[in-house]
Amino acid sequence: MLESGVAPMSTESVTGLTQRLYHEARLLDAERFEDWLECMCNDVTYRMELKRRRFRADRSPPAAVGVGVVFNENLARLKLRIDRLRSGFVWAEDPPNFVRRVVSNVEVERADAENEAIVHSVIVIHRNRIDGLTRVLTAGRSDRWRMHADGWKLAAREIALDHAVLPDSNINVFF
Repeated sequence: MLESGVAPMSTESVTGLTQRLYHEARLLDAERFEDWLECMCNDVTYRMELKRRRFRADRSPPAAVGVGVVFNENLARLKLRIDRLRSGFVWAEDPPNFVRRVVSNVEVERADAENEAIVHSVIVIHRNRIDGLTRVLTAGRSDRWRMHADGWKLAAREIALDHAVLPDSNINVFF
């Protein structure tokens, strides 16, 4: 880990948070969405902005409209997305897609609050649909995890998709 001038997290915390990310991926792969929600704080934020691609020499000011947002969710909105998936009316998920998540490049650092940690990771999502099309989505994630009596819970997730244009007709997966 790069030197940041902040005291490092304990090995136990780093291992626990890394295992938490792997467990979270397994829950999502198995569509155990309700169990996944149990890994969240009540005040969780879950956000993905679209990146803009600009030439390095472009010195013009950013567009006034702002960044495009794919997700900007709280716990209630995440529950609504899961209810929608469970409704049987999401034709793109019937039959269910084959989805596998790979989490890597995990880096844990101490947050400003004593019971929190910042966790950076990379996620690769492989999705195969009924039409035989395979999509691979990659993203970087910056999370804030908070320690509770029953373990680490996700307080915030910022997802940076590695695509300037969404590479699929829908994004029904969770990152």
